[in-house]
Parts: sequence; structure tokens; C-alpha cells
Amino acid sequence: RKGRRSVIEIEVPPVPPSDIALAIFNFPDSKWIGLPIRNGAKVPDDEVGELGAYISSRNAGRDASDVQRFVICDNETITMNLCTKADLGRPLINDRDDSGNPRSFASVVYSDYLMLSRSGIGYTRLEDKERTDKKATDGDAWHAKARTTVVDGATLEWAADGTLTVRYYVNTTGFYCVDAASTGDFNARVEWHNVNGLLPASEYPKMHVYMGLMIAYILIALAWAFMSWRVWSEILPVQNQLLGLIVLLAVDMGMNFGFWKYYNSTGTPSIVYSVFTLVIDAGRNSLSFFMLLVVSLGWGVVRPSLGKTMIRCVLLAIVHFTAGCLYGAGILFRDPHESGPLGLIYVIPLSMSLSLFYIWIMSSIITTINMLAERQQTYKLAMYTRLWRLLLVCLVLLFGFFVLNIVYTLSYSRILVAARSWQWLWFWTDGWLNLEYFVALCIILYWWRPTMENYRYGLEELAGDEIEAAEREQAFIDHDSFDNPRMGENLELDDMGEMPKPRSASVSGDAVQFVINDDDDDEDDDRADAATANKTNPPRYSD
Repeated sequence: RKGRRSVIEIEVPPVPPSDIALAIFNFPDSKWIGLPIRNGAKVPDDEVGELGAYISSRNAGRDASDVQRFVICDNETITMNLCTKADLGRPLINDRDDSGNPRSFASVVYSDYLMLSRSGIGYTRLEDKERTDKKATDGDAWHAKARTTVVDGATLEWAADGTLTVRYYVNTTGFYCVDAASTGDFNARVEWHNVNGLLPASEYPKMHVYMGLMIAYILIALAWAFMSWRVWSEILPVQNQLLGLIVLLAVDMGMNFGFWKYYNSTGTPSIVYSVFTLVIDAGRNSLSFFMLLVVSLGWGVVRPSLGKTMIRCVLLAIVHFTAGCLYGAGILFRDPHESGPLGLIYVIPLSMSLSLFYIWIMSSIITTINMLAERQQTYKLAMYTRLWRLLLVCLVLLFGFFVLNIVYTLSYSRILVAARSWQWLWFWTDGWLNLEYFVALCIILYWWRPTMENYRYGLEELAGDEIEAAEREQAFIDHDSFDNPRMGENLELDDMGEMPKPRSASVSGDAVQFVINDDDDDEDDDRADAATANKTNPPRYSD
């Protein structure tokens, strides 16, 4: 919200009436909440612990190093000269360093004591202290009226019914804490309003991440379409599929961006956006694994067809899409706190289809690499070897992500870890996997980009080695068209899309293999003369 400030708002109703000690502070200042005392003397600053020690000392009263932390100004601390009677009830702030100089805080620390009246309007300790410093002369009548008071670090607004609203204005990015204590029960509502919108601050970077990825995929799709248009007559089927995948990714990132944009504007997630997003996410993942599988099998690059294997690939992609939608629906509509075996219904199908994809992809790419090595197709062998290495790196990174994510998730429940790493929460939930996917896809797209040599690579699948591949390419060039229907019209494929091994011709009696090639027209006469001469003395053929 342009022109507004980030604010923490605490609303305290007058019922039930209670006196509340309230502190609002940035986490780096948490170690200065409360006064640590050892043997009657204040503990040096370099020995003061973090907030965890403060919480432990507040619960137990004394920590392991025999240091007692006094957190509230009461009669005991007044007697110890740790505070004055004017601060009675307020949380204690260690606002002086070891030299007695005023301490510099990361943000303003708000410390107050709220006294809610059983009838009418109450007042706070800071208000009372403020009026005492100004030497106000209207007695106690001032706290019986509705009013707005500006105190150190906050604005206090009292309504006519006795409801108090405390607004703490945030000027520095940080992990802010609201700590309240009372001798009785009380109700309060706390809201954090970010200047950028209604999204939680830890979720806000996701909007920019998805917007950036959406723009990147749109630019890649336009570049890919332009390169495809330049060599449209020679485009490979797998390259058209890749264009479709890029477009789907752009739509997916756009839907995610729209989801977080709407959430940031309204403060609540949209069910419609959520449903569309989970369906598109499932489609993106299924199409990605499908494309990776058929490329690993060599479709469109090593084999012109996969035969019945393509049907099995499509069926697995459909199963994975269904499992992905089921998993997304479980995440969206099921209570995350609900325990029991029902949750396995959403996880097991996706885990099984994902495992099948991984196993099939890795085994297929190994088979394709071995086939290319046997046929001595060095260019494609290098291409598939690079793909194999890329997949290994991605799997290692994926495994590392799951391990680190588990550790991070378990550690995030501790306030110290959460306070120091909340700005990177988006990276663990949405950033890592999307960025890893983007980088890996860009590398694959660079390797499989449309070029003038598309069909040269496609024709090499018909050859036994690089020399024969070059001869076949020259044969296609001599026929002036890559689309000549006579070329390869007698080629057949087995169910797996494998090319049958070339049959060899032999000369009876000597069993010597040779290849018969058509020569140029200007050599026809020489061949005719040679054939006549050889009728009486047939030549012997040798390798």
C-alpha cells in the first residue's frame, strides 16, 4: 500500500478487565529484554544470552549459569533499584550498556503496562508517565475519556467502550515479537500489516519469484518459436513438444503469480486460483517427465517412432497427472493437522508414479547411450552423455534439497532459527525446486534448440557410424529435399522403435559382403564395358 507504513496492531477489549505487561521489539533486541543479575550485580553485555535464554529464565526463574533475569518491574526490582515506582508493571529493558551509556537498539522497543478499567476507560503506565513529565494539572479525569495518545514507539487509541488499540509502527525490516503477561486471563488480537500488502512478510518474495519466472518463460517461448519458424520444414517432433511445455510453464508461473497477487490484495487465498494452480502444476510435472522419458528413449532424435512404447509413456503420464491432482487436492482441502492413514491416499500414488518415471528414465538413457556407442554416433553420444550427467546432478541436488529441507523444517519450530532465516523461507518452500527446474530446462533447451542441422541429426539414426551418416546426408542433399517420400520408404521399426539391423549382400561362393552404390551418369559406359569384359573372367571381391 503506497503511502502507508508497516504496523503491528494489538486490540485489547475491556472484558475481562486485566492489567497487562506488554512489550514489542525486534528480535535482535530480544537479548536486552529483562535485566540479568548475578550475585546482586548486572551481568556484562557479552554474557547476556539470546531470547531462548530469556524465555527459559522467565519460565524457570533462573538459568544454568546461576543468572536470574528480572523481566517485570515490581516491588522487588524497585527495592533492588532496577526500576522506579513510575515504571511499576512495565517489562524491564536493559537500555544501558556496561559503561552506563544509552544503548542503541535495532528498532524502537515498546514497553508498557496496560490497566484496563472495570468500568469506563483505563490508561497505561507510559501515558501516566508522559503526563507526569508534562506536569498536567487535570488530575485523573483525562483517562476517563476516549482519546489518542502518542507515546514512545507507539500510538494508543482508547475507544468509548474501553477498548484499547496499540499501533506500533515498523521502520526497520525485521522479525518482530509481541510479548504479553498478566496475572489474570485476557483476550487480545494481534495483526501484522505489511506496507507491501496483506501477505505475510515471509511469503511476499514468492510474488516476485513467480512474476520473474513467468516473464522468463514467455521470452524463452518467443525465442523458441522464432527459431522454429526459421527452420520449420526441418523441425523435429520433440522440439514442438518442448515449445508446448514452455508455454504451459509460462501459464503455470502466471497462475501462481496471480494466486499470490490476489492473496496480497485481499489477505485470503483464492480457492479458484488454488484449484487451477494445482491442476496446471500437475500437468506441468507430468508433461516434463513425459518429455524427459521419450527423449531418453531417443524419440525424434535417435528413433523416429517408439511404437507401442509411446502408448505406455502416455499412460504413465496420465497416471502421474491424476496422482498429482489427487495430492494437490489433499494439500488444499485436507486439514494439515489431521493425522491418520488417510493422508497416505494422497501421497502413495504420486510416490509410485514418480518412482516409475525416475527408474524408466534412467534405465532408458543408459540403453540409448549404449546403442549410440555401438553405432559410433559420437555427436549424439556426447549429447546423451551430457543429459545423463545433468540428470545425475539434478538428482543429487534434489536429494540434498529434501535432506536440508527436513532439517530446516524441524529447526524452524525453534524461534531462534525462525528469527534468523524467515527472509529465506520462500527459497525452501518454492524457490529451490523452481529455480533448479528452470536452470535444468534451459540447459536442455539449449542442447535441443531448433537449428539448420535438425534433420542431419535425425538421419544419423539410420546410419551405423559417422561416415555412413555423412554419406546418407549427402544422398538427401542430392535429392534436393528432405521430404522425398522415396527416401526410407521401406524402413520398418519394431515395437520399441528400434531400427532393424541392415541386411548385407553377399557373393555366392566367397561369402564376401559389399555395398552396391549408384554412380554418376557419366560413368555408365565404363561400367557397361567392364560388365562385358567380366562375363568370361568374373572378378573376386574382397574387403
